[in-house]
This record gives sequence, structure tokens and C-alpha cells, in this order.
Amino acid sequence: MPFPSSTPRETNGHGNGHGNGHGSGRPEFVPVMAPPPSLVEKGDDVDFSQLIGVLKRRAGVFLGVAALSFGGLTLWHLSRPPAYSGSVNLLVEPVTNVTPLALENVVGAQGGGASGLDYDSQIRVLRGPAVIEPILANIQRRYPNITYNALLSRLSIVQEGESKVLRVTYNDADPAVVSFVLDQVIEGFVDYSVQDRQGDLRRGLTFLDEQLQEKWQEVEAIESDLSEFQKRYDIVNVNATSESVTQRLNQMLADQEQLRVELTALEPLYDNLRDQVGFDPDTAIRVANLNESPTYQALLGDLRELEQTIAAESARFQTDTPMIEALEDQRQQLLPLLETEAQRLVGEAVEADTLGYKGSVSQGLMQQLVDTANQMQVLQTQDQAIGQTVRQLQAEIQRLADLSRSFQQIDRELTVAESSLNQLLASRQEMRLQMARQASPWEIISPLSESSITKTTNLPRNLLLSTVVGLMLGGVAALLRDRIDQAFHSTDELIKTTQLPNLATIPNAPALQKQPLLIEPNLAATMADVLTQSQSPEKLYTSFSFAEAFYSLEANLRMLSSDVPVQVVALTSSVPGEGKSTVCAHLAIAAANMGRRVLLIDGDLRKPSQHLIFAQPNRQGLSDLITQAIDDPNDLVLQLPGNPNLHLLTAGARPPAPGRLLSSRKMQQLTEQFRRHYDLIIFDTPPLSGMIDAKLTAAHADGLLLVVRLHRSERSEIQRVLADLGNTAQAPLLGLVVNGVPQSRQSGYDYYYGYYGRPQVAVGLEENV
Repeated sequence: MPFPSSTPRETNGHGNGHGNGHGSGRPEFVPVMAPPPSLVEKGDDVDFSQLIGVLKRRAGVFLGVAALSFGGLTLWHLSRPPAYSGSVNLLVEPVTNVTPLALENVVGAQGGGASGLDYDSQIRVLRGPAVIEPILANIQRRYPNITYNALLSRLSIVQEGESKVLRVTYNDADPAVVSFVLDQVIEGFVDYSVQDRQGDLRRGLTFLDEQLQEKWQEVEAIESDLSEFQKRYDIVNVNATSESVTQRLNQMLADQEQLRVELTALEPLYDNLRDQVGFDPDTAIRVANLNESPTYQALLGDLRELEQTIAAESARFQTDTPMIEALEDQRQQLLPLLETEAQRLVGEAVEADTLGYKGSVSQGLMQQLVDTANQMQVLQTQDQAIGQTVRQLQAEIQRLADLSRSFQQIDRELTVAESSLNQLLASRQEMRLQMARQASPWEIISPLSESSITKTTNLPRNLLLSTVVGLMLGGVAALLRDRIDQAFHSTDELIKTTQLPNLATIPNAPALQKQPLLIEPNLAATMADVLTQSQSPEKLYTSFSFAEAFYSLEANLRMLSSDVPVQVVALTSSVPGEGKSTVCAHLAIAAANMGRRVLLIDGDLRKPSQHLIFAQPNRQGLSDLITQAIDDPNDLVLQLPGNPNLHLLTAGARPPAPGRLLSSRKMQQLTEQFRRHYDLIIFDTPPLSGMIDAKLTAAHADGLLLVVRLHRSERSEIQRVLADLGNTAQAPLLGLVVNGVPQSRQSGYDYYYGYYGRPQVAVGLEENV
């Protein structure tokens, strides 16, 4: 059969000879979606819609278990004998808070509550053997069959809210037994209260005496420690001594500050005097001593007379005359003598001819310099002495601080011990006053009477309880049954679990069991033509919803990519029996009806089915094109009658190694050749479970569609398939095609069904009815 005569289409501007690693012209398709992730484990959040769906699916289990549970519980309630109950209220504490202070202290010291009574503990004591056994002995004189355990199982003691009242209740099938047992129990509780109240007071007084003895010893020990501390450190009051030392320290610091101020004021005067005199104080003293030396003064006088003579003769004679030279020689002889005498007295090299001419002002300045230096020396000595005293006082303050902490700790312990001792003395006095009074027993505020003994059986309540328990057990059984079932039961659950887009939802069509195709292969011009192909109302509705699902799938495949359309698509499933081949056939018919040139290739070389669906021979097909040298592949392509856009390539002869054929270079060349002549090529591939044919075929396609059938596909198998595809598939997984979805006449299809088909076929349908 020849190919369509239209011009071959090249996708994305590429011709033959360019491809995806095989030298072909296969278009480079970039899918919109990322490769599908593995299944995601969800949390334990309650999904009420999913819960309702589970109950609907497991309605039989739910209703069966609920009915059995309800019936069993109802029979159990009806078979039980009637029960009677009586109760008595006991006031166990005074209404006003008159608990003695001493008893409150004792209870508080022993860990009791603020009210003086721990009701939980009190109830346990009342149900204990010490209280119940004397009461049981009196009861068994009349009713010997009542045992200890039987009495406790029917006896209830509870606190009435936050009140000081205990409610005592007893249940039995005989109202006379209820009345007698409650009388004996209440009488025994009242006797116990008297003994217990007196016992509490005696135990409290004993406890106080023991505490007082301990506190007396503790106070004496602390007082002895305080006396020893005062003797050891010779201090009566550490705080007073510390305050005195602190005052002395502050005074010393003030005096030291004053001395330093005076010393700072003298330093500029000292520096100025030293600059004016030109000597330090020691040198000035020695210079003063030099002025008082007779030898030095005599030599200095001779030198001055000689200099005067030289000056007078120099006015008369030249400097080189013998007289002037003789006078100069005399002068030079006097200078060493004068310098020797000055160094002997002063102790350093000085200008001997100038030291002897100090006037009264210079001598006064030197005297003031010496006095200032002496005064500064005195102030520095005083500052050092005060600094040493300050350090001693600071050390003393630090020692007193350490002693103060020890003293305060001992004093604090003594204060606490004395306070506790005084409190215990007051409590003991109050306890002795309380012992002088008569302890009041517990008071019955609601005595037992015949009218207070009531029948406790409540049939409506029991029936309601049986209903609730039955529904809960039925729900649990339904959930467990659904938990065991690993199949997917809803489209939302499937999409949520796989995180893959749903490209089509194929409704369940029981009519497929009678005929392989619900959409006729003949070309339909309008939707009304599709509808009028069926005559019965049920088949009419089924054909519409079924066909509309495949038209939606075809449209979704168009819109997967805006740049490069999906031209070659492979359909597969996880396991056999999910309707993969039927989906391929109807998708091909829907695409052909929409005006696209479609080639349906039966790639299931192991178990082909497309020739059976379309009632065509399978003499030669895909396997023959790959294994044999056929010049024109179009000779094996079948054009289906009634639809010039729909073509079929059957599987052909069954080869011994289908995988080798599907992965061959010849298979790639055939696919690329078909691409140039068809708008859409659909491969029907085997299931993924245990076979690699689908993955090998998908390597030649633009994408892979996974057909999943509700109520059949299991979670573990889908998980394994998706993980395997994510690791090994060379084509992107475009999405899901959910098959076998239950139909609902309330869906949106019903509206469009009426819009398209009801006006044209309503009369015919009424006549057939």
C-alpha cells in the first residue's frame, strides 16, 4: 500500500541524514516534564476523601464486620442480668478551712497538699486491706460469697470534683445486698476516720518533738561556731571593724593626694631655680662653701689685681712688650692654682675665675634652691610612708571582707535555725491545744435509702455504644483489607503517588469484552457522527465518554511541547492486561479522525494483537521489514478501510530474538523514514515487567506513555518500573494514561453528551425503548 501522497514533513528543519547518534533525521524533542521521580512515601495525615473511597471499595467488609460486631455486642448486653447501684456521700474535711497551723506545718513538711489531705492516696488507703478486711468480715457474716476481690471490683470511691466529698458507690444484682454492703462500708469508713484523725495528731506531735530536738542541737552548734570565730580573729563585730578601717584608708588616701598636690606645685619652682643658678642643689652648696674659703679668695684677689694692672699697662704699652708679657705670665701661673683650689672644694671641673664673684642675689637663689630641694625630699618621704600604710589598710580590708563572708554565713544560718525553732515551738503549742479537742469523724451528707438504689442498665445507651463500636471495627477491618491490597483504586491516588502528569483518563467500558473497538475506524466528520455510530442509550453514552478520553489524549500530546511536537510515541504498561493495545488502537483512530496522518506499529513481536483488533492479516509486518531486504517498506503498511489517515503496520512473523531486531540500525532507519511521511507514529510495545522490548523501542521515539489500569496495577510493580525507566530509558516518560476509571453519569461528560448527541438521537432512542 502506498504512503500518503503529500509532501514528506521534516521536523525542526532537519532533513534525512541527521539524527540522534545514528545518522538519522530524528527530531530533537525536549520534553516539558522532568524524568519522573521514584515513588514518594507519604505521611500519616488523615485524608477523608481517601478514607471515604476506601469505605466505598470495601463496603462489604465494612458492613459485614460492623453488623457482626453490633449483633454480638447487642446480644451480650441483652444477656446480662439487671444491675442496681447505690451511693453515699461522705464529707471528709470541714467545709471551712479550720485545719490547725501545726497540722498544716506537719503535712507540708511531709509533702502533703495545701488542704491537708491527699485524696488519691486517701482513696487507695480506703481500698487497702487494712480498712477493707474488717468491713469484709462483717459483710461475710450475712453474705459469705462476697470475696475481697469481688467487693473491690463493685466498690467505687471517687472525689466529687474539687470538693471535700467522697462518693462511695456499690453495684450488685440484688438491691438488698447493695443496701447492706454500703451500710457496712460507710460504718467502717467513719470508724477509720476517727482513728486516723487521732493517729495523725499523735504522729504530728511526735514529728514535731523530733524536729525540735534537732533544731535545738543545730542552734547550739551554730552559736558555738560563732563564738569560736570571734575569739580566733579577735573581732566582735566584723562589719564595724571593717567600717573603721575603711574610714582610716579614706583619710590616708586624702592625705596622700594632698602631699602629691604640694609636690607637684614645688616641681616647677625647683626647675626654675635650678635653671637660674645653673647648678643642682649639691653643687650650689659646695659653691657657697668655695666663696667662704680664705685661700681661694686670696688667690682670686691677686688674680683680679693682676688683671687690672695688665689692663692699665696695656693702655701704655704694646702687648708684645716685656712688661706686658711678664704680667701675662704671672696671670697664667695664678689660674692653675685657682682652678686646683676650686676643684678641691667643688669636686668637679668649673670655671675657677667666675665662681668667686657670686653676689647676694645669686647666693639667695642658691639658698632657695637648696631649701626647695629639701622640702620636696620631705614630701616624697611622707608620700612613701602613707603609700605603705594604704597598702596595709587595703590588705586589712581584704582580710575583713573574707572574714565578713564567713561571719555573715554563720549569722544567716543562725537566723534561719532560730526562725525554724520558733516556728516549731509555736506548732507544738498549737498541736497540744488540738490534742485537747475531740477529733470529729467523717460526716454522711447523703444517707442511703431505698429510693437512692437505682437500676443501672441502660439499653438505648448500650445499643448506641454497640453501634459506634461496630462501625469502628468495620472501618478498621476495611482499612486493613485495603492496606493488604497493593493496587491503585483512584486516579488522584495514582497521580499523587507517582508524581507524574495524567494525560488521559480512560473510562471503564465493559462493552470492550464483546467487541475490540468502541470507536469505529471509519472517519467521523463530527462528534455527532461518533455518537450516532451506537444505537442503544448505554452504548451511546459509553462511546461518547470513551471517545472523548482519546481525543483529550491526542490533544494533550500536541500540547506537550510548543516548539517540537511529539511525533513518535511508544505506549507500554507495567504488566500484561492493563489495556495497552486497546489504548493504542483507539488513540490512533482518534488522531486520524482529527485529520492527522497516523501510523500504528505493532511493536509487540512476542504477542501481537493489533491485527486482531482491526481484523487484518498478519502475514508480513515489522519483523519482516527489519530482517528482509524489502525495497519499498510501504508494501507492508496497511491502510484501514474507511479512514485514509489511518495506517497499520502489523508485527509480522515472530522472531527468535525480538530485542535484537528492535535495537538494530534497520529499525532506526525505518522509524526515521516513517517520520517523514506521518504526523503521528504510535508504537504498541510489550509490558515492561521482565522484558526490555519497550525500552528498546522507546529509544526510537520522542517519548513514552505508561498505561496504568485501576484496581490492577500494584504499587510495588509501578515503583520498580519507574525506577528502572528513570535509570535506563533513553526517551522521556511523558506521563500516565489511566485506564479502567469507573464511569459516573454525573460527570462533565454527561453535559457534553447531551450537548452534542441528545437532540439528534433522542427520537431514535425513544423508539428503541
